[in-house]
Amino acid sequence: MPSFSYKDISKILEQAEREHPAPVYLIAGDSYLTNDVLQKLIGRLLPLEQQTFNLEIVDGEKEEVPSILERLQTFPFFPGRKVVSVKNPLSIFSTGSHDRLIKKAEEAWQKGQPERSSRLLRTLLQDAGIPPDLKVDEDILSEKLFPETVGPIPNWVKEVLLQMGNQGPGESITQNPDDLLESAIRKGFPKDHILIIILEGPPGIKKIVKTIAEYGVVINLALKQGKKGEQTVALKGFLKARLGQEGKTMMPQAEAILLERVGSETFLLEMEIQKLVAYTGDRKRIQAKDITEIVGAFREEPLYELTAVLGERKLEEGLRKLSQLWDQGYNPLQILAGISNTLRRLLTAQELLETISEAPPRIWQDFGAFSSKILPRFKQSPLPETLSKVHPFVLFNTLKTAQNFSRSHLIMALEILHEADRLLKTSGATPVFLLEDFIISFCRTR
Repeated sequence: MPSFSYKDISKILEQAEREHPAPVYLIAGDSYLTNDVLQKLIGRLLPLEQQTFNLEIVDGEKEEVPSILERLQTFPFFPGRKVVSVKNPLSIFSTGSHDRLIKKAEEAWQKGQPERSSRLLRTLLQDAGIPPDLKVDEDILSEKLFPETVGPIPNWVKEVLLQMGNQGPGESITQNPDDLLESAIRKGFPKDHILIIILEGPPGIKKIVKTIAEYGVVINLALKQGKKGEQTVALKGFLKARLGQEGKTMMPQAEAILLERVGSETFLLEMEIQKLVAYTGDRKRIQAKDITEIVGAFREEPLYELTAVLGERKLEEGLRKLSQLWDQGYNPLQILAGISNTLRRLLTAQELLETISEAPPRIWQDFGAFSSKILPRFKQSPLPETLSKVHPFVLFNTLKTAQNFSRSHLIMALEILHEADRLLKTSGATPVFLLEDFIISFCRTR
């Protein structure tokens, strides 16, 4: 099944603009990226002055497939192309987690929205393979929908089921929404009528996704599930486009540091872009020092700044960073684990350095030279697991930092951390004193 990623967006948009759009698009994945691609696609399909009358925006959590298909069959107020954009059609794609859908169904019932609650519960039943009728055994419902709850199913579920039963076996209940949509796609929409489906989360492997890919376009922007290279391409594209809107550009090293600190969360990336735009003012180019001065580390490894200064043996700054972590409420075992992971990474980097021992010293002064001379070698054979997923700029800095330590120094430091871990778990030792002693010893030992 063909599936496109962010790097293919320009080609897809170009085809749409050249009067060769697909009849159906599925844009799935990261919410920021999907919205970005949606706006660009609509801009290619419909001129701004036509969007008021020829574009319909549909909340898929509130509208059933038959109603959506009816919109596609209805001609626009003014002649020409018509676009129907549907976000999160719940009857086809169960967006979000199981618990999230149950919570939303309960909230809808309590707010006096029985139809919405019924629709959400019907989606849950469909996913669990349970026919939505009154003959369903309560034990089966409890097992499938509330496996961690002891006792009978909640009263609101019984009331929603009763409501669904009173509606009678209508088309929306007896007919599979996937089959309805698939049949409509295969039959074809009216000429120049286009369906765009927006989905928060990965597209999955349902049969309807394969049908959309066969007759239209599936764009997978689910960064966390994607390959590292595809994530980087998507984030760089998003970053470049956003900075372009602000009339700014970014130095390559600044870009590398920013993406390493923020990770694959485009929401956080957007927040940091806004801060950088305000911070740099009229200056058009964002530099590496701008990132280091105002962008915090948001990755799963929250000790980014502490481990960075330890790598440079900066004692006073290391103690100051440790104090900041205490103030922010970090657990001492979490801090200890972060330092241990960094030291293990440096040990692995030392082994990797042996494979490029002939590299001239100037390589470590210039990331560009490293990228052109050394990085291609690593692509020929897989990197160690601890270094395989880091950004090239981070790999460059890790290898450079590893040269500051001997193997025996790093092993000894890991042994001290292991003993500190044991003391934290088995004795009344004061955590802050243990970690401060380690930092002092680590930075002063040569």
